[in-house]
Amino acid sequence: MTPLLTAALAGAAGCLLAAAALRPVRRTIPYLGGMTLAAVTAGATVAATVAALGPPDRRVSAVLLAAAAVALLGLIEDVGALPLATRLIVESVAAGGVVLCGVQVTLTGDWPDGPVSVMWIVAMTGAHALLDRLGGALAGFAAVTGAGIAGAALLLADPALAVSAAVLSGACLGFLPYGRRRGRVRLGPSAALFAGFALTCLPVALAAGRGPAAMTAGMLAPALALVLGARLYGVRPRRWAGGGRRGVPGGVSGDARRGVRQGGRQGVRRGA
Repeated sequence: MTPLLTAALAGAAGCLLAAAALRPVRRTIPYLGGMTLAAVTAGATVAATVAALGPPDRRVSAVLLAAAAVALLGLIEDVGALPLATRLIVESVAAGGVVLCGVQVTLTGDWPDGPVSVMWIVAMTGAHALLDRLGGALAGFAAVTGAGIAGAALLLADPALAVSAAVLSGACLGFLPYGRRRGRVRLGPSAALFAGFALTCLPVALAAGRGPAAMTAGMLAPALALVLGARLYGVRPRRWAGGGRRGVPGGVSGDARRGVRQGGRQGVRRGA
């Protein structure tokens, strides 16, 4: 089986499994959506890799395990309060784990690459979670970004990363039918942290060891895509309370204001 066909089938399987598993979860325990995403992504990735490519890749295994740990952190945050310092510490430890497994920024080839990798992964993971919280657009964004990473991995002859990115893309695509508006569904803290962590680590793993130019592209491309998604799709200005037009205090619409004026004029005429 060719790597392209393997990645395509793995992505389709991830989409179908996520859509099927989320139906009962959304109705009973909605905050378990993140763990569902983690389980579907990890399970489909391992199954497709073992069936078509051989033993699981060390980098992919490290990314999935660390992302699952971060997703568990998001589950705790979804159920109850979680201090920001605790979240940053756990995310930093998870990022340090993937760095030790070879998923790190290779700009200088020296020790500063490690701390830069940890800070970059933590910052980008938080940015993905913020996009989900503000606009509910992370599911669609993650599906498109994951597909792009999978395509780049296939071009660079890295099928293991291509399969994992394709599965994550398909799994995020499986979230979309459960949104209230087309293309908009909040993943929740757990799923957003999982997707953000994985989408940050996979391009870094793909570009590691390929030179500073490739690493710069691997870091900036997801960041620019995230900014573009937030600008064009994710973050929308909130309307005033009451459902009226923006700029009208109290949400009073133009028709209501015209009605008030007409009523006032009629009252003046009757009084005259």
